[in-house]
Amino acid sequence: MTRPEPTAEAGSSPVEAPAPATTDESAWHTFQSAVLRLAGVDLRAYKERQMRRRLGNLMQRLGVRDWLDFVRVLRQDPAALRAFQEFFTINVSEFFRQPEKFQLLDRDYLPALLRERSSLRIWSAGCSNGAEPYSIAMLLARRTPGARHTIVATDIDARILGVARAGGPYTEADVRNVPPDLRQRFLEPVDGGYRVKESLRRAVDFRLHDMLREPPPARDFDLIVCRNVVIYFTEEAKRQVYETLQAALRPGGLLFVGATEVILNARQFGLNVSAPSFYLRAAA
Repeated sequence: MTRPEPTAEAGSSPVEAPAPATTDESAWHTFQSAVLRLAGVDLRAYKERQMRRRLGNLMQRLGVRDWLDFVRVLRQDPAALRAFQEFFTINVSEFFRQPEKFQLLDRDYLPALLRERSSLRIWSAGCSNGAEPYSIAMLLARRTPGARHTIVATDIDARILGVARAGGPYTEADVRNVPPDLRQRFLEPVDGGYRVKESLRRAVDFRLHDMLREPPPARDFDLIVCRNVVIYFTEEAKRQVYETLQAALRPGGLLFVGATEVILNARQFGLNVSAPSFYLRAAA
């Protein structure tokens, strides 16, 4: 999933560039429409002020004057369009990110879900490079040897899904939180880092998917993992995503979000707070 984060060029100040000066709001709307057509990204779902500032950095790098000039460059220069897509879809993920959350998931929630169903249905929404669905798959393989579970992992970024399907390679920093027994069992060293072994790659079904424009890939999920995906979304876009996730969960199913994400008024989405980062869908 797209995860825009402030970035800086090497040797430059981390302070973001100011938003490009323009008094013509129609130019910004023209740019939004062009980006949707050319890159499939709906900028209206993101906080406008923050997005304008981030794009200002890219415009400086490309030598673009204003929003309309940016549209012209994106239309005429395939390299600039690729640069926009790569700049916009920054993917930040690692195995067992925030390990204490995964420890809680493994200790308390997975056993509870497995008492209800021996074969779990799981959706990793906004899976990025695959680190999170592979982390879940590792835990399930250790806890339920020989069992078959369904793990669907989706993202809007086709390029990063290629990395996920190939099982990497992942850097040492990406796998630093993998427990030693799981690292030995499921990762193999390669040039430049580590790769997920084929046995685990077969456990995850990676698919291209846009949560803001498409229905969920299936229904009746026992567990949905959607971490650090919506933090840059507008409130309306967040509402849309939470409604989609809730509808895809079975009653009593679990939603696992990022440590800094809090679903305000969770009950309006049919969710009950179980613990920080963990929400249960209310019973039917």
